Amino acid sequence: MTSRVSEALRDLASRPARTFFTVAGIAIGILALTVVGSLAERLHTIVARATALNGDVVFATIRRSALISPNARATVEHAYAKLKTLDGVRAAVPEIIVPYESGSANARFGPPSLIFGFPEQARAARRELLVVARGRMYAPAERHVAVIGPDFAAAERAGIGDVIALQGSSYTVVGILDKTFTIFDAAAVVPYADAQDLLRQTIPPFVETLPSDPVSAFMVLAKPNTDVGLLARRIALIDGLSARDPREVANAVRSTLAIFDAIVFGAALIALLVGAFSVVNTMTIAVTERTREIGIRKAIGATDGDVLLTFVGEAAMIGALGGIAGIALGLIVVVAIDARSAQGGNLQLFAISPLVALGAFTFAVALSVVAGFVPALAAARLPPTVALRR
Repeated sequence: MTSRVSEALRDLASRPARTFFTVAGIAIGILALTVVGSLAERLHTIVARATALNGDVVFATIRRSALISPNARATVEHAYAKLKTLDGVRAAVPEIIVPYESGSANARFGPPSLIFGFPEQARAARRELLVVARGRMYAPAERHVAVIGPDFAAAERAGIGDVIALQGSSYTVVGILDKTFTIFDAAAVVPYADAQDLLRQTIPPFVETLPSDPVSAFMVLAKPNTDVGLLARRIALIDGLSARDPREVANAVRSTLAIFDAIVFGAALIALLVGAFSVVNTMTIAVTERTREIGIRKAIGATDGDVLLTFVGEAAMIGALGGIAGIALGLIVVVAIDARSAQGGNLQLFAISPLVALGAFTFAVALSVVAGFVPALAAARLPPTVALRR
């Protein structure tokens, strides 16, 4: 095996210019495949985590029109009472969700920056996502403190102990959340009472009937074996509330991802096919140039299989070199893009996993072997007398 690899490398080194351009053609295709594969890997991770987050949960949001109407208090209180008694509802936990607006938040790429406030029950239900990487989680009795997501921290250049402005009020950062690739990466989480104060600040001054315990959404936990789609439709019928079937949303996203995958992988495949044609061309020329060598080898005892393996090995080596170069270039590209995105608090879109790298490398070698097989087979079938006469 080692001798065949050495022989293939020696033969390729004897024609450096042609080998370089052929390997470069494969490398460009693998670069494209690695980049789009990393993008697809990240997007599928994001969708999987969002789907797991919303598995048996329906989010019921209070319509803005209901929240600022003159009878907002009666509407919200009636909706909450109706929601708790709805068939299939295990619990309805109030939440506060307030949009965060700043120059950096509006300019960043990714999910919107939001301010969350959770009562203890809701915060316990989110414990897998609200993992503090640095600092600490705020205590229930604390006020004017915040735990922020890593993208929020990067966008606002905020760290532990810094003071940030939320809706014009000052909050001290006491913790930074771990990266989860969910909406909490770009969010600020504050004590529930503080979030209620922030919600009141978003209500126009003429609205004086807001409930004393205001909320903007409900996390509705479904009972076991409940049809969450039917439950979401029932919730949407309650005056002042809106809800969507989480499975319907997930299926729509998956369909969009499937179309995206087909487009990007199709583009990468075209680039790889161009590289494959260059392998065919290179191997065909190599067979033509080495016809007499093939005849001599056969005359002294080489079999058709030996000749076939020689040229297939060269094609495989071209694929291996192109694959390694393409994966290395792809890694440099995606790491550079993600590092720049992270600095600005933007969504990091790429994830090179061992599966993506191994798949790209295997595909490069396999494609090159297939492309080089026909010229190699033609070389193996050359009669010695014909080869020596050329």
